[in-house]
Amino acid sequence: MNQTPLAIIILVAFALTLDVNAVYWSSSVDTNSSHWSIYRESGNISFGLSSSVEGRISFVESHGRILSPYQSYYEEVGTNDVRLRERRSALEGSYKSTDEINMQSVVYPNEIEIIVDKPAGTGMYTIEYKNEIWPVFLKASRTLAYSGQQINDRNFEGNNGDFVGANFLYNNELSKEQRSVIWLQRMNATVLATDDAILLAEFKPTKYLGYLIRAKATGIADLSYRLRDSQYDVKHQNYPALSEGEERYYGTYDLARKIEIRSVFEKSNDTDDADYVADSWLPCCYEGWNDMMYFDKTGFGTGAKGVFDCTCYKGTTKI
Repeated sequence: MNQTPLAIIILVAFALTLDVNAVYWSSSVDTNSSHWSIYRESGNISFGLSSSVEGRISFVESHGRILSPYQSYYEEVGTNDVRLRERRSALEGSYKSTDEINMQSVVYPNEIEIIVDKPAGTGMYTIEYKNEIWPVFLKASRTLAYSGQQINDRNFEGNNGDFVGANFLYNNELSKEQRSVIWLQRMNATVLATDDAILLAEFKPTKYLGYLIRAKATGIADLSYRLRDSQYDVKHQNYPALSEGEERYYGTYDLARKIEIRSVFEKSNDTDDADYVADSWLPCCYEGWNDMMYFDKTGFGTGAKGVFDCTCYKGTTKI
């Protein structure tokens, strides 16, 4: 009987888009009965947005015709699976909003290490993906106050499989204050397989998502969150939830919600150049901002100090 051997496909590519140094890599592991793959994309990005809108959504008369009032707003920003997204639409009424979003993303020039090990006399392969030092820092603060016929507001914040979402629908009155801090420090992954099957696959990013919302509303609110497991479900070809929840509120209500999701995976020390690797990792809540290398600080800017000093967890509880 012929057997198809384990196949490992690796693709690493570099691209230049919109004056931003973009880079991505992908890999897949295929056996006789199962499949696993990974795709990563990031870039050297520094982004800032500050906006303020205040006024009234009202009808417009043009060439003898009256045009119904309508407001629409959309924003999305993200890299390396750190994302923030919001959609909003409103009919006639008073409207006031502020937005402040800052994101820094760095791709360090370290090569992604892909190590394949198969001990003699065994059919077991261990494939390790190491040294992806592509950190991302995203901070956002948003407010909204509306009174009128109707407004719908949807928002989503995600970090490498974890997410928090809130949808406010069919509201005549809606005011909210929303803050979030999201960071990704590093990523590694491991796959154990034979020619016949993938036995174990783990996706292990060190990451944090902090989220706070306070709102007063008169319609429907759908709130959700999800914490993703690091272990791959081979049968269903996905990463199941370790914890998740959905809530729905009707009527007139005040609500406050604070969520913090954090995953920490220690870096490997089995390298011939341990000192270099130790300097390369961003030392969040370890030795602090003052001990970071100069290029780490300049890559993220002084606004990231609150994340990478020893008050990062304490600080984010006050977002």
